Amino acid sequence: MHRSTACFAAAVLATIASATARAQDVNITQPLADLERLFAAETMVIEQAEISRPKARGDITLRADVSFGGAPALRVKLRRAERGGEAFNNVPRYDLAVYELQKLFLDPAEYPVPPTALRMVPLADFARFAPEVERTFREAEQVLAVVQYWLNDITNPSDIYDPARFAADPVYARHIGQLNVLTYLIEHGDSNQGNFLVGRAAAGARVFSIDHGVAFASAESDRGQLWKVLRVTRFPADTVERLRAVTPELLKQRLGVLAQWRLENGRYVPAPHGENLAPGRGVRSRDGVLQMGLTESEIMRVYRQLTRFLDQVDRGRLTLVAASGP
Repeated sequence: MHRSTACFAAAVLATIASATARAQDVNITQPLADLERLFAAETMVIEQAEISRPKARGDITLRADVSFGGAPALRVKLRRAERGGEAFNNVPRYDLAVYELQKLFLDPAEYPVPPTALRMVPLADFARFAPEVERTFREAEQVLAVVQYWLNDITNPSDIYDPARFAADPVYARHIGQLNVLTYLIEHGDSNQGNFLVGRAAAGARVFSIDHGVAFASAESDRGQLWKVLRVTRFPADTVERLRAVTPELLKQRLGVLAQWRLENGRYVPAPHGENLAPGRGVRSRDGVLQMGLTESEIMRVYRQLTRFLDQVDRGRLTLVAASGP
């Protein structure tokens, strides 16, 4: 191999290795692109599962070890849907919508929502670990489930927002600001302690939000609305600049259709996203096609929250800070 060619190849490999390393950290130990691909399309086998919070009455979430495509098992959260695909405090399409929304103004290394997907799981497979489970849609012996990466090296304090730490640690403050923008946009309505997590790092810890079943246009609940408002007044300038580029058209394009399946031989199989079958409905079905996304009114609520946030920035009520730290 010619020396210049070899040098170029080495440089490319180094760049790829560097990019892969940047996609990993102690909290999410695999590249996001790999996890998204596994969650969305690879054959899934539940090897072991148990109720994630046994002391929580009526908890329907499983902590599961799952193999994708025959690879070594990953730990994930599995939360089953109610009949028809959604119910109060359990709207799977909201979980996927929040994961996708963050992509419009944040980089992968700073996502506060870990990899999340919607999967159709055979009823018999799910029933091995949750015998009371029922099929989600009458035409298929399957259970719709939220699949979410189980975070590593995490703590669960009573409140992840520490004002003293926010003032002293600029990287942690950046993460809190980004999280708060996201929870404000979606009108987060469930601030129970277990839904917000922070990394164990002494400095620059990441913060995470892992449950979004009560958000967007949800009815008022008694589950805590601590993160529905702006808890801080200082936000990353680059994050805010990216938010200015978000339009109603972009939101409709990215959030209007979030997942789609087609019915084949009595089971729903993943299908490419098509045109929005019914913009006024979140769960849509037509001619054997099942589709989920945010409704047009839910999307416009997000945009109204965005304009309210930017208005406060422009009025000088919120402070913008340049990026700092790694």
